Amino acid sequence: MTAARLLPIINAVGCVVLVGFILVQWIGGNVLNKKLHEVETKLIHESNARINAEFDKQKLQQDIEGLKASIDSIRKDSEQNAKDLEARSAEVTALNANIVDAQTKVKEWEEALKARDEAITARDTKIKELNDNLVSTRKRLNEAVEQLKKAGAR
Repeated sequence: MTAARLLPIINAVGCVVLVGFILVQWIGGNVLNKKLHEVETKLIHESNARINAEFDKQKLQQDIEGLKASIDSIRKDSEQNAKDLEARSAEVTALNANIVDAQTKVKEWEEALKARDEAITARDTKIKELNDNLVSTRKRLNEAVEQLKKAGAR
């Protein structure tokens, strides 16, 4: 075979090898491009997940701060209510003592009223007796005056 004939065959084989090499490079580039696209997609998803996690973290921290404030408020209210309850309890105790004193005084007054009523009844009875005695004495006096008038007229 001559060099003129061999050169186009070698050239054709070289072209086929070059086309094969280009095809291998092109397929490898597509595979790498797919992997790069997948990695970029994964990176974007991870970035979005990180941003969402940070947003959720901030939201949870705000919720925690709100809960802490609420707990502090509840604790302060509870302490104030406890103080108020102690004060009211002291008031109730004082009022109960006053009620007991008042009940004792009412009983004393009732006894005093009962004694007064008995004294008034006894006084009324005595006044009635004295009135009856006065009436009978006046009647006797009138009879004596009548007898004196009769005796003086004779």
